[in-house]
Amino acid sequence: MVEIADFVPHAPVEPEVIAAYRERVPAEIVEIWDTYGYGTFAHGFLRVINPAVYEAELGDRIGKTQGDGVAIPVMVTGLGDLITWEPSLGGLVGLIFRENRGVGLGDVDSFLLLTEAVGLDHLAAEFNWGVFPEAVATQGAPDFDESFIFVPLPSLGGPGTVDTLQKRPTLSAIQMMVDLQGPIGH
Repeated sequence: MVEIADFVPHAPVEPEVIAAYRERVPAEIVEIWDTYGYGTFAHGFLRVINPAVYEAELGDRIGKTQGDGVAIPVMVTGLGDLITWEPSLGGLVGLIFRENRGVGLGDVDSFLLLTEAVGLDHLAAEFNWGVFPEAVATQGAPDFDESFIFVPLPSLGGPGTVDTLQKRPTLSAIQMMVDLQGPIGH
């Protein structure tokens, strides 16, 4: 497994979550849960989350319509993006709701290696993350369960600038973005 040097733990992953998902996600995700638990890394941008909570609350808002229809939430970003494990692809997919697009992220080890080795350039290429460090500099880092969300959303006419970012609970922000824009079919 790739070491996550800047991981900041939030809480341990509950044994029942590990048991419920052990056969549904790759061993690398289980190893992250066992080794690190829930928490943040990549300059606080990436967050390891409880998949059961996100599956229960998001349901079909995840928008998985291709392949076997399975998309298991495993991480979110500090900008309200959802990262899912998709067995039919054998990899991670980023659902970038603020831009209404998805991006393939590769297998877990590749994603972690690139994030660790390339860092900010990798996050910029995959997630267009440039406004995140600017928002942190002016507003402070969001809490573990918060993300910076554009208000109003660019898809609804907002300018999508750093001064329009506001801290919001991540889960309810994703629900709201999907309710307003529709799911990202993938």
